[in-house]
Amino acid sequence: MCSLPDEVNPVGLPATAMVPVVQIFKREVPGPWWPADADLLQILWCPNEHWDPPAQQADVSPVVELRWRRAADVDSRLVAPPSPSRHAEDGYLPEPCTVTGEALTDFPFREELPPELRPALEELVDKTGDGGDVITRVVGWKLGGWPTWHLTHPMVFHCRTCHTGMTLLFTVASDAETGVIVGRWGDLRIFACPVDHRHPFQVDLH
Repeated sequence: MCSLPDEVNPVGLPATAMVPVVQIFKREVPGPWWPADADLLQILWCPNEHWDPPAQQADVSPVVELRWRRAADVDSRLVAPPSPSRHAEDGYLPEPCTVTGEALTDFPFREELPPELRPALEELVDKTGDGGDVITRVVGWKLGGWPTWHLTHPMVFHCRTCHTGMTLLFTVASDAETGVIVGRWGDLRIFACPVDHRHPFQVDLH
């Protein structure tokens, strides 16, 4: 449940149910992002825009919550999950669906590539007429990989607990097929501390 103030209800009460965004099992998408004591990741958000959220959340966006769990400990499920009592945008209510994970090679944003690779990349951009970073960056919903920085200069989010540079954990991309739209058809990115998953994560809207 989310009781934080939002655009629709500045007071923040009554609380409204958060909605599931994605559920991922380690057996289906193995990778370095999994902590030793978890094999299930659940991401939820409040489907309302929050103008003054906690520091780790993005402004004018859904408030995100992560749940790292052990699948074996989940021995029951809700037959009828609670629906939110209000929502700001239809784009914050993902359509129920199943997905199949696919391993892809992702590269850093073009300005973060080694200098010796940049001339070849610029030549490729000129040939294709694509001024964006989709040549190197895997777009869409993804676990892990590299973030885009096409709206700002590349930056590093530092863990608020141990000050380690955070890494991209998950990207929620605006997509007509999923019905999810964040920002102006942007990406909502979740960064996590690579040292300890229990440290606060960071949400960024790009």
